Amino acid sequence: MKRVLPLLLLLALSSSAAEFKSFWLTEAVSGRTVGPVVNKPGNRFSLGGREWIVLQSRSGEINFADAATLAPEGPYDLVEQRMIDLGPASYVFTRIEDFSGSDPEADRSVVSQASRAPAEKGRHPWSQDLPERWVLGPVPTTNPGAYKEMAEPWSLEPLELSPEIVAFVEPFRRVQYDWKLDRRSGNKEAIKMMRAGVAGEWHGFSGEAGLSTGGKTSGTLVDDTLALSGLKLDGGRGLFLAAAYDYRFRIDGGWSASVGGYGAYERVSLDVSARAAWAEAKKPKDEPVVVELESEGIAPDAVIADYGFYPWGSDVTLSEARLGAAVSIRYDEWYWGLGATFRIECLDSVSADASVPVIDERQELDADRSQPVTLLFTGWYSPADNWVIEGHLAFGGETTLRIGAGLFF
Repeated sequence: MKRVLPLLLLLALSSSAAEFKSFWLTEAVSGRTVGPVVNKPGNRFSLGGREWIVLQSRSGEINFADAATLAPEGPYDLVEQRMIDLGPASYVFTRIEDFSGSDPEADRSVVSQASRAPAEKGRHPWSQDLPERWVLGPVPTTNPGAYKEMAEPWSLEPLELSPEIVAFVEPFRRVQYDWKLDRRSGNKEAIKMMRAGVAGEWHGFSGEAGLSTGGKTSGTLVDDTLALSGLKLDGGRGLFLAAAYDYRFRIDGGWSASVGGYGAYERVSLDVSARAAWAEAKKPKDEPVVVELESEGIAPDAVIADYGFYPWGSDVTLSEARLGAAVSIRYDEWYWGLGATFRIECLDSVSADASVPVIDERQELDADRSQPVTLLFTGWYSPADNWVIEGHLAFGGETTLRIGAGLFF
């Protein structure tokens, strides 16, 4: 009896002028749902084989009492997806909305079945660690047309990734070129090098910059001839810049895709070397036997051409500018993700400012990329808050291994 009096007092203090909410309660295990129930003190509803009474409570909260024992339950925050205990079972507020009827005491509750749905996705993939949730199912009705599934309009949902900045190193990078000498086709030979730099991303825009070193070729750029052999590059060092924009959109769950474009510029200074045949000016008077030259009609102070096969070396600057398009697909979880990107170069300009001496002329060295298509695989992992480790592996136009670490915001 001591517990009954406070409960009756709470019911007597209820105000008919208060603003009421309608709510639906879903059993956390089975999904069985009852609602709408109005949070007006004194209202009764059946749930889990028992009858419950809504009690007076503060704004934003709700109290219940078992109608049989008047044992109080609560207070609970009246918030969607909030889990509460009523008797031996747990329930979830599946939906909460403002009461719009004229009689808040009328019982409008029906029994329905809720369905499972993925957690609402946050702005950042790395923060999507919420569990699945119950969502309100269709309310039973006698109208046969109410059970028809209506086609929902399809629309793209943009995806924004967390801004980040990453320092990276590429211990291996290989780009193959089709080499030419004086516009004659040479060999397909790759330049291998190492690179290091910094990359960043913000609202779909990304960029990177850094330095390269150790550039060299393994084989000869053109086939050996009687006038030229062993044409190679070595000692490469330079810089690179790149910028891109990707429009990303969700597909389903953690899956997303993107389309975009990119531009890149790279300049590398290399040492070019070979053994080439050319004419070297020589004075006959340097020869020990001058009398023999005079007998052949050659003046002692004349200059003659002496052809030979000599080592030759020079500097060459290889400059490359590229514009291309990219399509990618990726999957992100809370602390890791994987992706694949298909890149194709639409415009490509390669220039090499080297002139190779061959006998009595100088021939221009030129090159073009052998492959305009690159397939890029990426992965990321977050070992701690705001830290990220990334890895890239590319095949095709470029064969690259990249490892990086940095921060996201």
